Amino acid sequence: MKRKWFQASACCVLLFALAGCGKTVEEQIDTGVASAQTVFEETPQHPNQTIGKIKLYVPSGFAVEETEDLNNLILKKGNESYLLFVNYYEMEDSNLHYKLLKNNPSSKIIKEQTVEFDGAFGFTAVTEYDEEQFELIVSSGGVKMSTISEDQNIDEKLVDMMTIVRSVDIVKENN
Repeated sequence: MKRKWFQASACCVLLFALAGCGKTVEEQIDTGVASAQTVFEETPQHPNQTIGKIKLYVPSGFAVEETEDLNNLILKKGNESYLLFVNYYEMEDSNLHYKLLKNNPSSKIIKEQTVEFDGAFGFTAVTEYDEEQFELIVSSGGVKMSTISEDQNIDEKLVDMMTIVRSVDIVKENN
């Protein structure tokens, strides 16, 4: 009896492990890049936090850490850190971050996708960081977000990142 219970338990564990494997890294990247483009073209989420001059939507599970640099915020979700950079002087149609990526000879771009929609320019890119990690980058105009990630949930991370980036609004000072 114990042996049959053990075999049944082992089968359940094996099935659960195989089901968790899901998509390959390539599939996650392809899905994530395509989904991020869709998010870019949708109506941005309404900001739910204001940090300094930056209004942004922070999805559930994320926490924002202010930094001394007014152009950078660190967002955390679990043990993952995301760097949000806001260039106040770049317009929505700016492709500065994309040009910097493309002109960096050390960038090992695995996949990239640019998008122009309603006067705004953006892109999603995945680069090889090292043998086991990837740098995920999304940008909209002068706003860019990046993180270093292993091969898990890349598609979901890119969607969350683009959702955040597209929501960023700069608080205008009243004179």
